[in-house]
Amino acid sequence: MTGSQDHTHVLSGDAGIKFAAEIAAGLRQALESHKTISVDSQALTTADLTTVQTLLAARASAKARGGVLTLALPLGEALRHVLDHAGFLSPTQPDRDFWTPSSDQP
Repeated sequence: MTGSQDHTHVLSGDAGIKFAAEIAAGLRQALESHKTISVDSQALTTADLTTVQTLLAARASAKARGGVLTLALPLGEALRHVLDHAGFLSPTQPDRDFWTPSSDQP
């Protein structure tokens, strides 16, 4: 990793399946350049399950590199809608704290 330690990566527009490769490439580039990345989803107009999968894969990749990928809060409406309707915000969902960190986390 090169460059600054902290970085905000802004997702905007359509982050659905048609643009999944572009979203993944942008996240991959950010991961190569920064140790800590916060993903801002406020400007998303469209998200789907591919968006969710891409973010989870980027999170795993960051962790494997010794980095951290988090989501800036509040979540953008398009992403929040997908997460809510697909059950990712359920209290029993294993990645729930990635989407909405609990207050006892740092």
